[in-house]
Amino acid sequence: MAEKNKTLRLLRMVRSSLTIIYNDHFCWTFIKSYGLFSLAVPLAKYLDGFEILPSSGI
Repeated sequence: MAEKNKTLRLLRMVRSSLTIIYNDHFCWTFIKSYGLFSLAVPLAKYLDGFEILPSSGI
């Protein structure tokens, strides 16, 4: 019985932590900015040397 209460308490703590993160604007801004940055780095390495806008005049 004590093991079940311990597991239930742990699940409630995890759920409350996720609720705080989900409802906090700063946390979402932090997660989105670093998430986009982590996607941008491999994309920049993949497109290395590729010019979207040509450097020579049109």
